[in-house]
Amino acid sequence: MNLMETLISDSVKIEKKTLEPCLLQVDYTIPADKVSQSYDKIAKEFAKHAKMDGFRPGKAPISIIKSSHKKSIEEETLKELISVSIKKFTGEEKEEVLTYSFAKDKSPELKLGSDFAFAVRFNVAPEFDLPTYKGIAVQVEKNEINESQIEDRIKYFRDVYGKFEKVEDGAKEGDMLKVSYTSDAVLPEDAKDNVKRMVKSDMNYFWVNSNNMIPGVDKAVIGAKNNDEIKFKAEFPANYDEAALAGKVVNYDIKVIEVQRKSIISSDEELCKKLGLKSIDEIKERIKKQLDKETENNDNFAKRTKVIEALTKNLTFPVPPDMLQDATATELNIIVNEKMSQSKDQAQTTKELEENREAFMNEAKEKAIKRLRNFLLLRKIGKIENIDIEEHEVEKHIESMSYYYGYKADDLKKKLVSSGSINQVFDDVLMNKVTDFIVENANTEYITKTA
Repeated sequence: MNLMETLISDSVKIEKKTLEPCLLQVDYTIPADKVSQSYDKIAKEFAKHAKMDGFRPGKAPISIIKSSHKKSIEEETLKELISVSIKKFTGEEKEEVLTYSFAKDKSPELKLGSDFAFAVRFNVAPEFDLPTYKGIAVQVEKNEINESQIEDRIKYFRDVYGKFEKVEDGAKEGDMLKVSYTSDAVLPEDAKDNVKRMVKSDMNYFWVNSNNMIPGVDKAVIGAKNNDEIKFKAEFPANYDEAALAGKVVNYDIKVIEVQRKSIISSDEELCKKLGLKSIDEIKERIKKQLDKETENNDNFAKRTKVIEALTKNLTFPVPPDMLQDATATELNIIVNEKMSQSKDQAQTTKELEENREAFMNEAKEKAIKRLRNFLLLRKIGKIENIDIEEHEVEKHIESMSYYYGYKADDLKKKLVSSGSINQVFDDVLMNKVTDFIVENANTEYITKTA
């Protein structure tokens, strides 16, 4: 116990009340005299190390220290009073605290000469009986590799490694067009180079599909031939990624330089050369190994999914409301992003999201409740089975995340720590380990997949 705890711990008055299941509010009060004593003790600690002109280190009068370092002393005192108070509650109560936040109407404020009073909302783990989690029985369909799958993969490689060649007929889906274009878009002087290239280019490429950066251009160039000139109006949605073009209507003049179409590789010899292998049989053997690994991964994923579904299907316990609010916001964001990424008309999709906001919010809430219940269940199993995580496991998880986010692992870790998201990484690693434990202890029956 540190000096501050010794000084004020016994004097902290605590009033606890249950607001709703899994949510407590704790009101704290520290007498004014203890607040002043705490402030003086912090000020003396500052005085030991403070450097003041005209005084040797640690020899400046306390009154001058309090005046010159007033804000820092108050901030440190406030932090210590809160820390000791919260520690006193969490150390004495049986409830398992998951998260906490200050009550908005009773946030902490330090006033010397007055009692220090504030309130904290604690989200606590619910009490519930664990379902049987060892020996869960599931059936998993076992995928068998057949010759047609190998041939399909070979066809895929023939297409992927094919090359685009100039054609004379009109462009159709899947073709690539070499183009030049101008437009009537007016951009700010500091517009990014990629945005400038979107409104004017002497040479660029359009793919005839729905993934072009310019909305609707793929439809405009269908049927175009070499040397054709096309006038086209692009309507950029209000939520377009590039702010310089968001919500704008841009008129384009497009010149088709060349229509190119991919021709697949028909020669076994050429395909072997592209893949760096000696024969078609060697290609088939390589594909067979790839498919075996993919099948194993798919079977394992199916097993994990079925085991967790069986374990969690009848959960009904309450979840902490503040955590539910945050989780619902996250789920809603996922739903919106999925809808927008799949949309061919983002303006219409935005309208539909706004019109059906309540339905999407309910969907997000249901998913958040399910996710939280699964988390709390796995967390409890992990505690009972003494499943811990080690630093190298967290580092490995961050490294795998870094590939997805495009950061160096060390840089990503710093971002996670500074944003307060590192705890989520620890939770994810723990949940994976607990899931592995449950799956390893399941009774799995593999059955042959029927056509």
